[in-house]
Amino acid sequence: MEKEKVVFFLDYANVNRGAREKRYHLDYQDLLHYVGEGRFLLDAHCYVPINPRNEHRLDGVIEDLWRSGYIVTTKLGMIAGGTYKCNFDVEIAMDVLRVVYQVKPDIIVLASGDSDFVSLIQEVRRSGVRVEVAAFEETAGADILCKCSGFIDLAVYYESYLAAQNGEQGEDSRAEQYKDLIQAQSGKQGKDGITEQDQDLLQPHDSDLDKDDVKLPVDQVDKQTHVPAPDVIDELGL
Repeated sequence: MEKEKVVFFLDYANVNRGAREKRYHLDYQDLLHYVGEGRFLLDAHCYVPINPRNEHRLDGVIEDLWRSGYIVTTKLGMIAGGTYKCNFDVEIAMDVLRVVYQVKPDIIVLASGDSDFVSLIQEVRRSGVRVEVAAFEETAGADILCKCSGFIDLAVYYESYLAAQNGEQGEDSRAEQYKDLIQAQSGKQGKDGITEQDQDLLQPHDSDLDKDDVKLPVDQVDKQTHVPAPDVIDELGL
């Protein structure tokens, strides 16, 4: 049987911020292998905001991402007082749609909990492409959890990653756990587009974060990417 074709899109700021809140140190190369397990991974894209006050702060991270197989897109933020702002919504949306209409994959995996992507997800699904969202449930908007085709809880993934690092499970058990993570919307859609099995996901979250919100301390995230002055720049956990 031919493997399903998948393209991975990583909203670095959104996912890395969620990992920092949990004190997780994600291995983005392993995550890439994980989402492509048992499928044909066509490509992977990653979007990284750059602090205009310290433009080379993430050079090492970006180089590692390229080496791990990602196509990395960077954008210089705009200084706003003691912070900076950077937003990748348009770039990610354009790249996803281009891939959907030109490459025609079976699955798009979007690693972001940003509810601003709900309209994009609905458009891609109407094109016949499955959209799986990979995020930390606590920082993912209720809408994006409801409207995606399936949800990958990165907290569960990270637990399996640590177990594998400690030699507690092999590749076969990781593959089985991956299947369990995908919560497909197989129930009938109601008038609000919500399936019965998604009801538990619709409880509002206190941390409905925007992907490009990068501000320290991490418990003061708002709707923009905010990064403190250079003497405390450690927004991405490096």
